[in-house]
Amino acid sequence: MKKRELFENGLYTIRFVGEDFNSRGVNIYDLGNSLLAMQRIVHKAFLSSEGRLQKGAFPRKDEREMLSLQIGERRRQSDAFALIPVLTDPAVQEYMKDLAKYVFSGIVGYYTGNVLDTIHKEKDQDKKIFIGSLYTEVANIVNRIDASGSVEAISIGSPLLGRETIASFNPETKEYLNQLKDEYFLGDYQEIKGRVYKLYPGSRIVAIQRAGGNAVSIFLDDQDFDEIRYRRETKPQYIFRGRPKYQFGVETKTVTEFEADEIEYSPKES
Repeated sequence: MKKRELFENGLYTIRFVGEDFNSRGVNIYDLGNSLLAMQRIVHKAFLSSEGRLQKGAFPRKDEREMLSLQIGERRRQSDAFALIPVLTDPAVQEYMKDLAKYVFSGIVGYYTGNVLDTIHKEKDQDKKIFIGSLYTEVANIVNRIDASGSVEAISIGSPLLGRETIASFNPETKEYLNQLKDEYFLGDYQEIKGRVYKLYPGSRIVAIQRAGGNAVSIFLDDQDFDEIRYRRETKPQYIFRGRPKYQFGVETKTVTEFEADEIEYSPKES
């Protein structure tokens, strides 16, 4: 395959923009961090599409080989790199093309600056977690802007999908991501049950122990907190109805924080 064809058939392209790149290339640190972030995004997209995106999860060895990317060509348009699958098997190539669409559907909200709205409108819980989990990887790429490597902007595209630029990041994007650092989003409405073992009056939070030993912090309004606080029972059991809270950058469906809008006392079984 000719170099021209390699770039035009790049599954992903990542372009570093800056005046200095007219005479030199991007430094290894900025390039390495960005390429690793892209590979991790691909891994997360795969795990999410398989319903396996959990904290600490990683594709198996054979899956990693299928998902692996390599640099197909470097092109001096600023400093641009085309990424293609390592494996040339047509079935793998087609699968990776479909997976790229999943990847970009998660990245685009960070580019357009409405990622919270994107998550809110998404119906698939796995997809919600995937989009939120990308914060770390997108930030790793965007943080290369205005650092020490003369990078003024970074754009990501997919010539193979007919999109030269799908997301373009600049200093404003970097500021937007900084604002999301401690942000969270809410999951699907549900109910959970557990015994209260600790109270935090200053923040109106109670900690519960669920069956199986999982601990969850429950955020309550004043009335519900006082109902639990003044109940004359050691470690009372309650049913909490509301939505789990997921922090950006966390890739797990396990509920550790929960925003409750309704509680129900659940007496001990006699």
